[in-house]
Amino acid sequence: MVKTYFMLFFACAIWGFQPACVKLLVAEWPPAAMIVVRYAIIALMWFAAAWHAEGKNIMPHKEDWKWLISMGFLGILLNNVLQFTGLQYTTVTNCTLISATQPAVTACIAFFLIRERLSLAKWIGIFISFGGVFAVVSGGSLEVIRQINFNTGDMLCLAAQLSWAAYSFLSLRVMKDLSVEATTFWFCLFGGIMTAVYGAGSGTLQFVPLSPGALISFLYIVFLGGFCSLFFYNVGVKNAGPSVAAIFLNIMPVVGIFSGFMMFDDYIGPAQMGGAAAIIAGVFMTTHHWKHPV
Repeated sequence: MVKTYFMLFFACAIWGFQPACVKLLVAEWPPAAMIVVRYAIIALMWFAAAWHAEGKNIMPHKEDWKWLISMGFLGILLNNVLQFTGLQYTTVTNCTLISATQPAVTACIAFFLIRERLSLAKWIGIFISFGGVFAVVSGGSLEVIRQINFNTGDMLCLAAQLSWAAYSFLSLRVMKDLSVEATTFWFCLFGGIMTAVYGAGSGTLQFVPLSPGALISFLYIVFLGGFCSLFFYNVGVKNAGPSVAAIFLNIMPVVGIFSGFMMFDDYIGPAQMGGAAAIIAGVFMTTHHWKHPV
């Protein structure tokens, strides 16, 4: 299991550093342009992997097309545009901390959508995680909460987590019929096409030569963040189980805070540190196995 744990650690550490790379990129490329090129390359890689494993069996069933298109819209167009745009208005630290609430957000939505039963400890974990988010996005100011005057970038990053959670439920439906490789290829393809249409319609599909630093960042989010990490994490889920794999996601905010501080001199104060502690504790309680569901 040591190899599996290393793969999980590597994947989550890579994802933790990814927002810093995106923040460098959005200074030169609009989010839509970045997403289109990124997922065109990623889709080709997943097509090669799926074709090598299954050949013509990668074709979806008739009833799966609408779900794959919806996955592309939620998981790529909406999620990436919201998060990448949000990074233009908030810090890498805040974005990473908000992203760390994903397990709690998913568990909460699961209760309302599919009536998944949650233990009392998991409900407590969800509320603790969201309390940590409020601490981060408000900067620890009660006045900000009373006036509902949150940072636009923080709100966009939080909305991105909601869209990814919705995507996750659709993926469960599709992967009853298709393999992980085939599912990933199709939703990347559809998401990239829809983002291209959105970018063309909004006039944001603009490409300029990237600086060396931005080019390295782009290669990072494509090959490390977009393909290798996803592959390693999926292997980890298969070998160690989803609950154990989810705990490794706690590495992301730690790496994110460090990268934001080192690369952009992000401010790390009591609100960020307290919010990080609450989010990590809440995620652990939400993803851990507990008895006595309510």
